[in-house]
Amino acid sequence: MLITRRGGELVLVDQNEHGRLAGELTLRWGNSGFEAPTRREQVRIGTARHDDGWLEADAAPLFNAEARRPLHFLEIPLEDHLPLYQRGVDRIYQEDAYAGLLVSMHWTGLYRNRWGMQDGGVGITPAATPLDEIREKHVADEERRWAETKKSLVKDSIRSDFEARLWYHYDLLQVWDLFSLYASLADTTPGDGPAVPLASTLRTIDQRPGPRVIQLAPSRVGGPRTDLTLTPVKPGVVVVDPFPFDGEVVATLSARTIPDRAYADEDDLAAALGAAEERTLECRFTKP
Repeated sequence: MLITRRGGELVLVDQNEHGRLAGELTLRWGNSGFEAPTRREQVRIGTARHDDGWLEADAAPLFNAEARRPLHFLEIPLEDHLPLYQRGVDRIYQEDAYAGLLVSMHWTGLYRNRWGMQDGGVGITPAATPLDEIREKHVADEERRWAETKKSLVKDSIRSDFEARLWYHYDLLQVWDLFSLYASLADTTPGDGPAVPLASTLRTIDQRPGPRVIQLAPSRVGGPRTDLTLTPVKPGVVVVDPFPFDGEVVATLSARTIPDRAYADEDDLAAALGAAEERTLECRFTKP
């Protein structure tokens, strides 16, 4: 669940809805400065379903007993995060090997600073505990599964070309993920101050206006990387510089709102969710 506090309400976006938008962005990515993905349908499936493991958790949903509200996605304990993602990855592998490979890379990348794309971690990193050993085993097991999956997919391709394009698709998934998280969570009213890395703002449910940066976005396979700056110019209208899409993108998400209050327990929260109001979030990504 993605949660923000806005005007006396908690605004809730399910992970599968966030994933749906990320998947739609795969179809709009690409112009003279940014290379569109190949294997586009498999990449779209992997991107749209990269958070499939959250389906059951969001349906419950998970409860933050200390804050007495729904659990925001980066507040989940590692011991819950591991099996949650495992079942999502397993489901997608059964349907499409390439999409499953991308989602596995995304999952393990959450324990590896998005495999080097993000400074400071993504918030699913515990202090040194026995869980570290369990986490490391999961990462090692998934890397072994990558090797077998790649063997079945490479076939007559040049291995280095396959690997380079696979990692390009992984990197793009991280960028689309962040664009969708921005549309789900950000305060898109104009604000002052320097642009800050978007990834560093995701943990709080109290968002502040101002420009954000998606760091190290790839431009093409083996090509240079660039930081994308997202600057709201009026409410809901965000200039992206440099602009990576094939035209203006209107991103919409279905959300629910519940009162911003302390909830006694899971039953109290469930009752509020049963009476939640539907809301549509909209963010327009446009050229400078």
